[in-house]
Amino acid sequence: MNDEITGWTWIGPLLHFADSALPVGAYAHSFGLEGMCQAGVVRDEPTLREFLRRDVTHGLEAVDLPLIARAHAAALDGDGDAIRRWDEWSWALRPTRQLREAAGKIGRQQWTLYANTWRPDDGVVQPGWFRHFQAPVVGGAIFAERGVPVEGALWAGCYQAFAALLQAALKLLPVGPGAAQVILREALGAMEPRLAGVLALPDEDLGTFNPLWDIAASRHERAEARMFIS
Repeated sequence: MNDEITGWTWIGPLLHFADSALPVGAYAHSFGLEGMCQAGVVRDEPTLREFLRRDVTHGLEAVDLPLIARAHAAALDGDGDAIRRWDEWSWALRPTRQLREAAGKIGRQQWTLYANTWRPDDGVVQPGWFRHFQAPVVGGAIFAERGVPVEGALWAGCYQAFAALLQAALKLLPVGPGAAQVILREALGAMEPRLAGVLALPDEDLGTFNPLWDIAASRHERAEARMFIS
């Protein structure tokens, strides 16, 4: 029984860092959702569902989740050069300054929290491996070091992304907490059959093309009024 419990110790850090209440500053960001609301593209519960199903899902499977998987593999190999490379890729693949900075600020907070909580004294992953501290890369490396399977790391990435957007939606749209939980379950369910494709995605297919979301996020930087940093 004790061996069985020990074999599941990775559940602790997984739950901790997947928590939507993790103090990494995600609550201050809408990740472009506020810009989409200002543009009138996302305006109610049905259009929010469509945004998550179409735009966010594609962004996850083409950028964030593959980066988590690559960082996870690099950390298992102790390959700091690969971590730096994927950190640069993550920074370069984000279309606006606000989104690049959001991923970097959250990633830095993730690392600081990890260093103060779950990081082992003989940890292999080093802060010097990151230049931009992009959140997907930091998260993938952290989970790998704590023994979280790559599938668990991907599920955590999905949950963090959808939960953060839905927290922002509660302030921006006429959507209640109960409805947000139903939408969260739908969004996570839609991602499940896509995870195998994420693991098989070649490097040359990383990235997205979403002019509507990109332009809305860019306009948000100069909006006359805004509730969120991004």
